[in-house]
Order: sequence, then structure tokens, then C-alpha cells
Amino acid sequence: MHLFLGRGRLEVVERVDVPTHGGQPSDRRIDRSGGVATLKRVRARRKPKIETAVVLLDAARELGETLEPDRVYVRFHELLAGVIPHDALVVSSYEPRDDLIRCEYGWNEGTVLDPSTLPPLPLNREGGGMQSQVIVSGEPLVFNDVAERVEQPDGVYYNVDREGTVKKLPDAGPAGTSAAMMVPVKDEGIVVGVVQLMTDRGTYSDDQFELFQGLVAQMAAAVRNARLQQERRRLEAAEAAARAVAAERERAADVLDAVGDGIFLVDERGIVQLWNRSAFLITGLHGEGRALADLIPEWPALADKVTVAESGAAAEPVTLPIEVRGTDLWLSFVAVRGPEGVIYAFRDVTARRQLDEERSDFVATISHELRTPMSAVYGAALTLLRDDVEFPEERRRQLLEMIAEQATRLSRITEEVLLTSKLDRGELRVEQEPVDVAEVISTTVDAVRAQVAEPPPIETDVPPEVGSASGDRNRIQQVLVNLLDNAIKYGEAPIVVGASRPDGLVRITVSDNGPGIAPADQPRVFEKFFRADPQLIHAPSGTGLGLYISRELAGRMGGRLDVTSEPGAGSTFILELLQA
Repeated sequence: MHLFLGRGRLEVVERVDVPTHGGQPSDRRIDRSGGVATLKRVRARRKPKIETAVVLLDAARELGETLEPDRVYVRFHELLAGVIPHDALVVSSYEPRDDLIRCEYGWNEGTVLDPSTLPPLPLNREGGGMQSQVIVSGEPLVFNDVAERVEQPDGVYYNVDREGTVKKLPDAGPAGTSAAMMVPVKDEGIVVGVVQLMTDRGTYSDDQFELFQGLVAQMAAAVRNARLQQERRRLEAAEAAARAVAAERERAADVLDAVGDGIFLVDERGIVQLWNRSAFLITGLHGEGRALADLIPEWPALADKVTVAESGAAAEPVTLPIEVRGTDLWLSFVAVRGPEGVIYAFRDVTARRQLDEERSDFVATISHELRTPMSAVYGAALTLLRDDVEFPEERRRQLLEMIAEQATRLSRITEEVLLTSKLDRGELRVEQEPVDVAEVISTTVDAVRAQVAEPPPIETDVPPEVGSASGDRNRIQQVLVNLLDNAIKYGEAPIVVGASRPDGLVRITVSDNGPGIAPADQPRVFEKFFRADPQLIHAPSGTGLGLYISRELAGRMGGRLDVTSEPGAGSTFILELLQA
């Protein structure tokens, strides 16, 4: 048996009712190319209509139970095997977009063929070829003279054997097929395929042709239903996958928002496609959908300094200074290239950077501050220990006074460092009690005068009605000592300590007539180790912790410490406390 595929002129046997002398209809053989063949009387034995209906009903039920197209084809073939003799079956699909006919299911002489081994055939719109004519006309056809048709030179025909080998006819020999039936498969009136049934022995009757058409219709309906169910399952799976992806993205977005590091994704155009919550909290910028160069103008120059690792490679961090909205930040970046662009992760290390700078300043400042008194103490002690020189009593007293003075200075430096450490750790306790403001100012001024060899004139302007402030007496005195010490070191006479009682507060002021403080430096004078005078940075005369300690103490007593100054017109430090 040879499965028959053709592209030539076809002849169709069609049943027409033509009156005869006996009153019985006859079959007329019609050439679809236009010629009319001679009338031929054909007597065919028909099966009862009830039997055909039962077969079709059973076929509808059995084919409808299958929801896989390939399984429908197999079951369709099994049903055919019991009612119509055949040696080959081909179910083909037609795709209008490329005008190609492709095999969906093939069976030949007991062997199921691999559809992919059968070549797609181009549609012949001129009317030649079995399948092409069925597709173009949309009508079912039956051929009971296949062997003769193959011999005609007006068509191209092929044999496909049970191994799937395709050979051109009649070059490869005579056709093994004697008869074939072909029925179109339609979807909403449009031909989408064709089913061929072939036999090597005899011909097909009208009853068989009618039954075949009915079975093909049942098969087509079952395939459509199976494909609809298949598409529904595909859509359900796609929807489930989309929901899973959306849920995964939502979880990823939640994770990204929960991460403390800023994360953003920049595509090849430089547009930010992702900007997580931490990136906003660190920078204060909304970045998504904007060009990164617009967000951070200096980014093009900085980007080359960030090494972008390829996917799977370890990223090397780099710390860069970046100005964001007028604020200088130190950000540590890592970057990895992904399929959608470059992913950057960064964290704000400004505080850590400042801490490192503070540590460096602390070491430099304390080292210098300790070196001077320690050198003085060491030198005076070595001088006093000399046994080759007899020092006068006055000289010995001067050296001892130097040791005592420098030891006091060392003690003060140590106290300031320890106090700063306690303040930073929140371990310092302050009392809240009524403190006589006039008394503490008088006592502090007298103590400062006694500690300075040549004290500048210090005036006081404290009205008797100033009353008491709420705070810690020792800490208030410590703040005043620091303010007076700065006024003596950096200011000029007269130095005035005043007090007043405005709006439920007690205000204590320390003013001098010195060079003043530049406006840009005024907010920074309360920072650790800050000095406005560059010369004092190189030759510090203090730890630079006094004003920092003073402001912290004021805050812990429920008050505040501030400064007003005009360059060249002196400075006024203002301590405000709650009234007792």
C-alpha cells in the first residue's frame, strides 16, 4: 500500500438524481475541470440509515470523551477501522498565512507515521491536487480511479510508504492506491484542514463516503473541543504563572523595600527602572523613570569609578563622595550587570566616615594636647632631680608650680575626654534642681580669675531678680568655665557675663569683643574638634571638645546653647535654662 498525496487534476464521483426508464437515480461521473464524463450506472449496496446514525452517535460520544487532539486522532482511526476498509489515513491542517498543508496524523499499512517526516505541501490554488482542490472548493471529494489519475501528465503526485519515504509518481512506479476519499475540516465555515482515507483494493461507495463525512465532522468537533480545552488550560496555566510572577515580584519588591541598602536598576539608556524605598530614604530623591544623570549631575564622572561585575562575579565596593540636594554624602557602591541593565546597591557611610575623621582628629588633637603638658612636667621633674646643680628656693618653687599647673591641664584634658565618651554613650546623669544663677555666676568668675595669671577684666551684669534656674549646679558651672575660657583665649576685653529672665526662661550670656566667628562657621563651633582658625588646627591650644560638651550638657538639663557673632564685632554665647 502507498499513501497517496497529489497536486494534479482530479476527477470526482458525485451522486446526482437523474431520471431513468426504471425510475431509479444513477451516478454521473463529472470532471471538475469542466468536462462531463459519460453517464455510468452504478449499483451500490447501502447500509441502513439507522446503522449509520448509531455509528455516528457512538463516535460523537467516544470522541467527545477525549481532551487531547492527538488522542482524538487515534480514537477516530480506531472507529474508522471497524466501519470503512482502508489501508492509509492522513489528517492534515491548512495554514492560510503561509499557504502550506501539513500532516497532523498519518497511518499507513499498520504503521503510525511521524508527521514531522512528511513534507508540507504548498496549496495549489489553480485547482490541481487532491488536498488543494478540497481546501479551495470546500467540498468533499471521492476518487475511485487513482491509478489512472497518476498516469496523467497534468499533475504532480507522490507516494509515501510505511517508513515515511516520499517518492514522486509515476517516476517511482505505479500508484498502489486504488481509491481515496477526502473531506474538508472547517471552523466557522473556513477550511482549516482535510482528511484523506485510501484503499489499495476496490472502490468506495456512496454510503461509505457519507459515513466518512459524518465521522470526519464528529472528529473535527472533538478536535476543536480538545483544542479549546487545551487553550483554556494553557490560558489558566499562563494566568497562574503570571500571578506567580506577580506575587514573586511583589515579594521581591517587599524585600527590596525592607533592605536597608539603597538599590536601583539603570538600563542601557541611563534610565532608572527601579529605585527602592531605602534609596529614597538615603537620598530624598524619587528616581524611578528618570535619567540617573538628572538625579545626580556628577554621576557620569563618578560611574567610571564604580567597577561593574558581570553576573555571578564578586562585586568590589567603592566609596565615593556625592552631593545630593546640596548635602555631601559618602556612599559605598557595588554594581552587577544583569539582563535588564546594571544593578547598583549602596549604603550611606557618611556617619562612619565622619566617625573615622573624628577619630583621626581625636588622636591628633589629644596627642598634641597631651604632649605639651607632659613635656613640661617631664622637663621640670628632670631639672629638679639633677644633683649637679643647686637650685635656689624660688627656682625650685617655679618648677613645682609648673608641674602642678601642667598636671591640672592633663587632668582637665582627661576629664574632657572621659566626659565626651560618657555623653556619646548616654551614660552621664545630670541633676534637675533649683540653682541660684547670680551665685553660680559669681563663683565661676572668681574661680576663672584665680586660675589665670593675668586675668582680663571680666564684668558681670546680673540683676537680683534673675532668680533660680532648673539644672545641675556643677554642670552649669562647667559650661560657664568653658565659655569664659574660650572668651579669654580667643576674644578681647571687655568680657561680660550677663543674665536675664525672659518668657519663663533664665538666659545667661558670655560676650567678648574679639574677632568674632564667620557666619558659615557658627553652626559648626559646637562640633567635636572644630576650629575656625587654620593656625589653631596646626597648633591647637585645647582639645576642641569644650563647646561640644557645653551644648550637650545644656541639652541634657532641658536647655540650649547657641551663639551670635559678627566678624570683627565679637561673639556672644547664650545659655538658656528653664526657670526653677
